[in-house]
Amino acid sequence: MVASGMICLITAADYSIGTIIEATGPVRNSFTGTFSQADGNGTNVSGVYSDSVMTNGGSLSLTKQVGMSEKSSGQGFETQKVVGYSSGTSGGHLIADEYVLTSSDMYSNKTQGAICFGDPYLVSSCISGEQSASFSIANAKTLTLASAGRSSNGTLDYSLSIGTPQSNASNPGLEGTVISAIHGKTKTQSGEVSLYDRTLISGLITTFTRLYHGGEQQELSEMTSTTGSVHDKTILEQKYSQNDTTSGKISSGTAVYAQDVMTNGGKTHETRQISGSGSISSERLVEYTSDGDRSIQASEHVVATRMSEGEEDSGTLACPFGGTISSGDEKSPYKQASAQTGIAGVSSARISTTTRISDPERSEELNLEYNANIMIPIGFNASMVQEMKDTDNDGRFEDLNGNGRLDMHDLVLLFQNFRWIGESNLSLRIDFNKNGRADYADIVTIFNSMNQTSSK
Repeated sequence: MVASGMICLITAADYSIGTIIEATGPVRNSFTGTFSQADGNGTNVSGVYSDSVMTNGGSLSLTKQVGMSEKSSGQGFETQKVVGYSSGTSGGHLIADEYVLTSSDMYSNKTQGAICFGDPYLVSSCISGEQSASFSIANAKTLTLASAGRSSNGTLDYSLSIGTPQSNASNPGLEGTVISAIHGKTKTQSGEVSLYDRTLISGLITTFTRLYHGGEQQELSEMTSTTGSVHDKTILEQKYSQNDTTSGKISSGTAVYAQDVMTNGGKTHETRQISGSGSISSERLVEYTSDGDRSIQASEHVVATRMSEGEEDSGTLACPFGGTISSGDEKSPYKQASAQTGIAGVSSARISTTTRISDPERSEELNLEYNANIMIPIGFNASMVQEMKDTDNDGRFEDLNGNGRLDMHDLVLLFQNFRWIGESNLSLRIDFNKNGRADYADIVTIFNSMNQTSSK
């Protein structure tokens, strides 16, 4: 057993700490570092990096480098970490987490002049931002992981990779649970862009990759291949306001992209790319197959709005230097475009979508392009899921057409859609003979029940 620790108060502008661990048995390693700087000219930068790894047995390989530097281009943090772990026959497991955050505020003075009682020195924030990325791993029996982060002047670049597309016995990926979270927000005088992304996976993860760039432009690329339960959610929101002093036009608007995927098991392969600043673009591909009574639920929403508040009329002589007055002559001040897709309760699906929302600073029109291609099992009837009813509250759907009673039409619907119902998470809701599975004997059971009802 070897134990070491270090607490440092560093006044110099640079530091670097390297860690190498090759061990069999219980291990605990952790680090926390912060930095903060104000240059006296209206720029404030600060950040945090922390991580920990703990095992109660097994073999661990850990290499880590953490450094902070102050350069002419700004102060920042840089980290690199590689982890390999196998519990072997020890019965042990690994838990780990990592968190990196950076924030910045940059101010400038705007001389307004004293004419018409204006404030001669109005102090306003030109740009501010906060970016963070983190992951947590619990109960990992095997693990191959690499992460890297770089923070400079409030911009964060972060990468996380677990496993590889060619995972094998020597490179197993991860068997356990992983949670990743990425938050980003940047505010300027003309608007704000924010990104929220969170993923929870429990099972066998062969590939898990997150690449994030956060600053004035928010960009995120993801790839996931896993056998197990998945829940991931992404929201990208953009708000803007424009006051064109040349044309006298004022406008504001919002663009929002949101996606959600949830499974209770099965095999999931997902790739996604999303970016947003002036415009928003995304590409998503989800492929899913279940093993038995597992299913997927997925949705995607896009909304864009634009409000024109009229044109400015500078003809007034009340205060020629005090600003302009809106005429309010805009004929159609509000515009909106939206699109959405969703599936639920299917045992296999392939979803491919692309989204483009135009840059409002380059176009007066509200342009949204959305394309979706969804392939699901043959015979799936999305409206049928909404109509199914359990008329006697016994946990089974007798009324499939939603007319409030059991009739021959329900039997026909069950026969025509039996395959996808039996493979979905609705299978136990049609187990009328109570043998613990959905089979064609259930059709006979409901047929006999219908005849007995009609004879009475």
